[in-house]
Amino acid sequence: MKIAVIDTGSDGALPGEARAFLPKLLEGLTGEGIEAHLIRKDAPAENIYAQIAQSNPLLHISLLRLDGLVEETAPAAADWLSELNPDVYLIWTADDTGWAVLPRLNPTIATLTVGHADSEIYYVPTRHYRPFLTRVVGTTPEVCVGLVLSCVLDKERVEWISYGELEGSNAASAGEEIQKIIDTYRSCFEKAIEDAHAAPRATVADFPPLNTSRPASRSWFSKLKAKILN
Repeated sequence: MKIAVIDTGSDGALPGEARAFLPKLLEGLTGEGIEAHLIRKDAPAENIYAQIAQSNPLLHISLLRLDGLVEETAPAAADWLSELNPDVYLIWTADDTGWAVLPRLNPTIATLTVGHADSEIYYVPTRHYRPFLTRVVGTTPEVCVGLVLSCVLDKERVEWISYGELEGSNAASAGEEIQKIIDTYRSCFEKAIEDAHAAPRATVADFPPLNTSRPASRSWFSKLKAKILN
C-alpha cells in the first residue's frame, strides 16, 4: 500500500492532539511496510519527521510549492499526485490547492479527510468536495454526527477514529492503544481502497474550487448542544 498524506493547512486551527498524532501514525504505518509520502509546503520544522525518515526509508517528505491562483495550481498538483499514484490520498490538513485536486485525481485513488474538531472549518470543505471523497474520519462522536448531518454524508462513509491517549503513566498501555488506532486507520484505508475500485468516482476538471481560508468557528451542532445544555 502507498499513501499520500497532505499537511499544508493552517496550524492555528489544528488541535494539538492532531499535530502530535500524525508523526506517530506515519511511523506506525511505515513500520508495517506501508510506503508513505508526507506532503508539506515547506521542510517540516519538527525534527521527528526527519528522524522517522532517517530510520525508515518508506517515509518520503515531499514539498508542494505552487504559487498562483488555485485554478492554476490545482491541475499541476493533481498531475503530480496522479503520477505518484498512491492507493490513498489522505487530507490531514490542506490549503485550497490540497482540496481542489480532489475532482481531478485518478478516480481509483481512495480519498479521505479527517474532521479534527466540531467546526465549520472542517465541515465546509468536506461538504463542498463530498462527491470526491471516498471516506471521512471523525475524531469524536460529535464530529461524526456533524459530518453526517451537516455535510450530508452517508453514515457508512464516516468512521470514528480518536487520537487515543498519547501520553500516560502506563507507557505500555498507551503504546498498545496507539497501535490499535493505527490498525484502525489501516483498516479504514483498506476499505476505502475497495470502495474506490468498486465504484470509481467521476472526475470533473472544471469543478469550482472553494476558498477555505476562513477562521475556525463552532458548528451548528455545537451551538445547538450548548443551547440544550444551558
